[in-house]
Amino acid sequence: MKTFKKSLIIILAFSFICLALTGCGPLNGKTETATASQSEKSAPADESSAAAITLNGSSASISGSGATYENGNVIIGSGGTYSISGELTDGKITVDAGDENVTLVLDGVKITSADSSAINIVKAGAVTLDIKDGTENELADAAKYDFGNGYSDESQEEPNACVFSKSDLTVTGTGKLSVTGNYSNGIKSKDLLTLESANISVNCVNNALTGNDGVVVNGGVIDITAKGDGIHSNGSIEIDSGTLTIKADDDGIHADNSVTVNGGVIDIDCHEGIEGTTVTVNDGTITISASDDGINAAQKTDGVTPSVEINGGEITITMGAGDTDAIDSNGNIVINGGKITITGQSGFDYEGKAELNGGEVYLNGQQITEITNQFAGGMGGFGNMPGGGGNFGGRGERGGFPGGVPGEGFDPGAATAPEQESTVA
Repeated sequence: MKTFKKSLIIILAFSFICLALTGCGPLNGKTETATASQSEKSAPADESSAAAITLNGSSASISGSGATYENGNVIIGSGGTYSISGELTDGKITVDAGDENVTLVLDGVKITSADSSAINIVKAGAVTLDIKDGTENELADAAKYDFGNGYSDESQEEPNACVFSKSDLTVTGTGKLSVTGNYSNGIKSKDLLTLESANISVNCVNNALTGNDGVVVNGGVIDITAKGDGIHSNGSIEIDSGTLTIKADDDGIHADNSVTVNGGVIDIDCHEGIEGTTVTVNDGTITISASDDGINAAQKTDGVTPSVEINGGEITITMGAGDTDAIDSNGNIVINGGKITITGQSGFDYEGKAELNGGEVYLNGQQITEITNQFAGGMGGFGNMPGGGGNFGGRGERGGFPGGVPGEGFDPGAATAPEQESTVA
């Protein structure tokens, strides 16, 4: 009996140790993988040992090691922290630091380049742009680039953004940063672009924020005006928090793989609001005014079924007249929660299945309990109603309202939805 009690005590003690230590692994048997949203926010850069770069119009002075200045080009050749202040009227910052990490503290900077990017990150392990608290910073690139130097690649048309990076790029800090992309893009990383609590304004002639591998937005205030996409990725986009105002001639938010919204306040005025192979909204306040689809799940990635899944949040979509759909999926639409308010001629368009399992959905002022499919034509958006194209009237008919109200003259603010016909799969 004593041996049994002793063994029991040892087992209990070991169990308590396992609960206190992470090394024992998850007790539920599941393996958790950290995502970008789970990582801690970057702390302000330690400037105590930073090299100081002071821009003086057409020249620059450098205190500390790791950077040089030549013909308007500040070249950062090794890892470390660099504090940059002052104005450069015709020049740029170039980072060529091998595999070492670099932090650039923007401390009241104004840089205008006449022939390239304002900041060109050619090589580094990872780079952080830290916008110093209480400062205002402005970056502008040239409308036409000169690719005839060792830090450009004309065949790849690189660089092609006011702030361009071939490495992971994080923009953080509570100061203000204004970026003007006169040549093409605003801020672009060929790897992962992360924005943490940054106060950024971007105005550009193509895409405003681009991360080829992915884009993560975790707080801050972001104001975008773009002739291309507001936020663009060939991979995935995740928005966890922050206030985003996006005015884009093309897509407000576009990812080839997935778009996930976990929070934040997002206001989009665009051609198409949010597009990805999969679009998932878990929380947040989203307002979309679009001339094409509001939320669109399109087949951008092979082997993945397009889907729109809404689990929470508050979404308001206002659609323009014509061949438009508030929520369009080349696959499925699943609504589990949240509040969705749609004003427009066509509420839903899908090729797979649609499920309305929870939440509140309002279509032109009327709450609906089932999702009507408009995919097979029928610009009316409200089922097989008399006088119009209905679900099966051709795209050119643009009917669907009693009396056959034509699509071209549709007034989203004046529409009243008749009773829905369910075609839920």
